[in-house]
Amino acid sequence: RSKSSLSNKAEERLLNPARGSAIEAAREFGIDLTLLIERLRLTPEERVRELQRAMNSLARIRGAARKAG
Repeated sequence: RSKSSLSNKAEERLLNPARGSAIEAAREFGIDLTLLIERLRLTPEERVRELQRAMNSLARIRGAARKAG
């Protein structure tokens, strides 16, 4: 597996944002920062592969919906 795109320092900032920071405001607004961390732990290539899989699944669902409709 290739190197993650997320440094330990960046992950720490997302997990424990500074008071008054935009990251803290996002968390308080309800944004799940753990999902962001999870995605950023992946390499860019891994993220592209996952996006491609999601796009392929969506295309299959749309095709099935058109046939049913």
